[in-house]
Order: sequence, then C-alpha cells, then structure tokens
Amino acid sequence: MQTVLRHDGWTRTDGVAVRGRAFEGGQLLEGPSLAARFADAEGTDAELEGVADLAADLEGFFAAVLEDGNATYLVADGARSIPLYYGAEGSISDRGRVVREALEAPTDPVLESEFLLTRYVTGPETIWSGVYATQPGEVVRLDDSEITRRTYREYWPAGSEDERTNANTRASLESALETALDRLERVAGDRPVVVPLSGGYDSRLLASALVERDREVIGFTFGRSGHPDVELSREIAARLGIPWEFCDYDESTWREWYRGPPGRRYEREAFGGDALPFLAEWPAVRELVAEGRLPTDALYCPGHTVATPSERLPRFVGERERGEDSSVGCGPAVDADDDALDRGLIDPAIEDLVDYVLEHHYVLWEWDDERFEDAARERIRRGLCGERNSGAVADPTSAAAAYERWEWRGRMATFTNGDLRVYEDANLDWWLPLWDPAYVRAWERVPLKARRGKGLHAGLAREQYRRVADVPEERAALTDRTLSPVDRHLALVRHAPARQFTERDGDWEPPFLAPRSAWSEPGSHPLAWYGIVDDGVLEALPTFRNLYALRTLAARGRLDLEGATGSIPDGPTLRLPTAGE
Repeated sequence: MQTVLRHDGWTRTDGVAVRGRAFEGGQLLEGPSLAARFADAEGTDAELEGVADLAADLEGFFAAVLEDGNATYLVADGARSIPLYYGAEGSISDRGRVVREALEAPTDPVLESEFLLTRYVTGPETIWSGVYATQPGEVVRLDDSEITRRTYREYWPAGSEDERTNANTRASLESALETALDRLERVAGDRPVVVPLSGGYDSRLLASALVERDREVIGFTFGRSGHPDVELSREIAARLGIPWEFCDYDESTWREWYRGPPGRRYEREAFGGDALPFLAEWPAVRELVAEGRLPTDALYCPGHTVATPSERLPRFVGERERGEDSSVGCGPAVDADDDALDRGLIDPAIEDLVDYVLEHHYVLWEWDDERFEDAARERIRRGLCGERNSGAVADPTSAAAAYERWEWRGRMATFTNGDLRVYEDANLDWWLPLWDPAYVRAWERVPLKARRGKGLHAGLAREQYRRVADVPEERAALTDRTLSPVDRHLALVRHAPARQFTERDGDWEPPFLAPRSAWSEPGSHPLAWYGIVDDGVLEALPTFRNLYALRTLAARGRLDLEGATGSIPDGPTLRLPTAGE
C-alpha cells in the first residue's frame, strides 16, 4: 500500500498514523497516546471486528491508518470530520486528488452527475471511478484488491413517542450537552474558544453555554453590514459580553480573494472528489487571523450539529402533531431556503422518501435523464436504509429516521463538515461539540415530535441564551428570519456604536437591506460572493442559477467563472454526463 498523508497534524509510529483527539473513559488521547491505543490493535494482528470494537470505544474527532502486514485499516469517527481516501489498487491519502492521480482514475458519469446536482457525492464513492472516501463511523479493510467495510457507529434516531417514557428527554439532552462541553474544555485547556456566531440557534447555544462556564469566548461573523445574520450576531455577542469580530464582504474583495493564489490553492486542496469546498467563511477566517483580530492559539468550534437533519424533515401522513420551526445556526445563512414544515405531506414509505430527496436535494440544475434517475434512486435507497431492508420504513418514526440517516451519511459528513478544511487552511485547531457522540446519542433518543424543526435543541438554545444574557423570552427567540427591519437599522447603534465610524463611515443606515426574497439575485446576496463570477458570465446565463450550481460546473471544467469565452449553459436544464454514456 502507498500511503500519502499531507496534513502536518498526523502522528506516525510503526504501522500506525493518527490525527485528532478522542476520549476513552475519562482519558483524553491525542498524538502519541492515540497512536499507542491503535497500535494495541495493530500489535495483536488486527482483524476488522477488533479494529471496529476499538474505534467504538473512542469518542471524539479522529482518523487512523493501521498497517498490520496483511492488510491496511482506515478508521473514521462518527462525524467523519477527517476524511481519508483510498483505492482498491493500493493508494491511501487524506487528499482525494492524490489517490485519483496515483490510479489515473477516470470520472464516473453517474457520480459526476450527482455532484453537479447536489454539490456532494453520497455514499463511499467520489466522482472518480475506483476512488473512495471513508464514511462516518466506519472502518475499512484493504487487502490486495479487496475492500471490506464495517460501520461501528450508526445513526437511526427512534425516540419513543410515549410521553411517560420521554419525560426526562430534555434532562438527558442537557446532561449530554454538559458532557460535550466538559470534553470541549479539556481539549481547549486554557486557550480561548472562538465561535462563528450567527443568527441561528446552534452557535448561540455554544457561546452562551461557554460564557456561563466563565470561558474566554470570542465570536465572529461575516457578510454585509445590515444582513439579519450579521446584526443578530452583533447583538448576541454584545448581550453576552464577549468580543466580536466582523469581516465585511463585497464583490471586489471576493474577486481578489478567490482568484488569487491562496484561493486557487484552497479550492484545489480542499476538493477531494466528494464535496464542493466550503467557501462562505474562508475569506473571513483568513483575513481576521492575518489582521490579528482572531487568535491563532485558540480552539475554533463551529456550531455544526447532529440536530440539523431534523430541521429539513418532510412532514408525514399519520403524524400526531406538527412540530415547531427553527433556524440553521453555525454560520450566516447564505440561501433563502423554504421551510420543510410548509411543504405538503408525504406517505412514510421508502419510495416517497426517495422522491422527496430527489425533489429537494438534486436541484442545483433542472435535468431530465432517465438513466441517471434510475441510478440516483438506487443510491438514495441505499443511503436511507443502510443495511436495513426497505420494510424498515413503515411509519412516520422510521421514515424520519431513514431521512435523517441519509443526511448524516450523505450531506453532513461530506459537504457540511467540509467547513473544517477552512480552519485547517489557516492552521487553526477545531472541535465539534454538538457532534460529540454523547450529544448524538441523546438526540437519537428524542421523539420525532420534539426533533422536528430541531425543536428541543432550539428550545435548549433559547433558554440557555435567555438565562445567561438576561434577555426577555421573545428576544431570546429571535433568529435571522424574524429580526425586524428596525432592528437591522439600529443594531450597530445599540450594540457597537464605535463601529459606526469604521464599519459604515459614519452612516447609521446599513448598506444591506435586501429582503430574503431577493437574496438569489447576484447583487442582492448577503455574502456578495457572486464577485467571484465575471459579469459577462452572469449576463450570458439565460436563466440564473445559484453560485453552488456555477461552482460545481467550474469544478468539473465545464464553466470558466472568470470569463465568458468558454462554454456556458444555454438554459436552466443541464445535460448530465450520463447522457453521453
């Protein structure tokens, strides 16, 4: 086996390479101690089940490569926070391109089509034929040309709907959060904790809980002054009494950031063939760190959470009650997504779920390709059920579990957790407290009614913030979706008046007041990130698609974002690679 690990955070001993940290019991393992723990398995002629049992005892964010002479084992944590890529012909790396180049792997038309329509690839594959990625909670055994996979940590939320059984559900979730925060503090030591603070509930929960623990917390956000996410983030930081940094975005600076050498390098290194590189906060992290406004010796904790798939659940025929609404929350919202709770009811059956996923996730472009649809349906079924048969989906509870499993394996573990590559690009240390296995297990036990819309999780965030910041309940419940225009005008004057003369040159009226309905238009987007696209390209597109759609084409060499001289789609319907098979 040829193993090429590019990130400098790997610790290597004889036959073992590890990265990250994990808790075993009350002990924190990292570097040499984590390598030694995996060496225990390697030293006893490891078998697949033995390595899986060892990984199941570890709780944290890590990856490992073990070579025992007869085979090589790859290990991913339950969030798949550190990806590993591999090929059956003996190449392993933490960069997908390295494996692809070693194998001279061609592009798979089905997988490329999925990437173009969703911005990620579901399952263990990448867009390159024969190049694979570890999955969350998985151990992979490579032996000559044989690949064997074992999932040691599943996700199938199935909390009982019996009110008596779940009387202590909230207390259990609170206890799990305390466990996750205890571990975060162990990892952070005496370093400050930096939270990308948005207008949603997730980052608000983290920041207020850490302030209550008397931790040194720093918040930051990015975008355009006046954007609801920015102004609510400003208010939350002020009410919590924590330092707050803001990186202002505009089209010209985006063009400079993205098209310069750092942007080109990041896009290349962060693309592993399974997800479009996360872009929204990349310039902010780079700029704020370079200017000394954010510390390098800190632990960065994005608010990504296991509760997010519950936010996008369809509504099922036969549910007792509709749950409550919520809002995303790790970083500023970038799209005006519709509310899943306002969509029509669907039957809790496997084919209806497949239809739902196709209609709401495979949508970056319009498309009409029966060959790809057949392949996509099979891939979605596999992601929904895992090793279960389709009969496992028979009622609202099991249908919800299947959908959330699909998001966990397909979307969260690839595209969303790809946000961590942003921090690594700036040489920063990170942790995912709301993906802590203790919190994941507790959320799995929450009943559907309380999971829907992230209801119980959001309620925990509101109460935590209300108590710590000493604000009225209605103020604690505000999100970027509910912040009033008046609040957007007055936020800077109320909460950061000194910034009026630096952030807005003395003008109290914010420059960004576009309503959510206009955010899909390039000049009215809250991140101003259409600045990376040449004006001629935007004008040449007959029906505008969002930036993710344009970037997926650019990643595949089908669109030049910097000039209208190349091929440009002549309509909203994309001809998929499968059409040429």
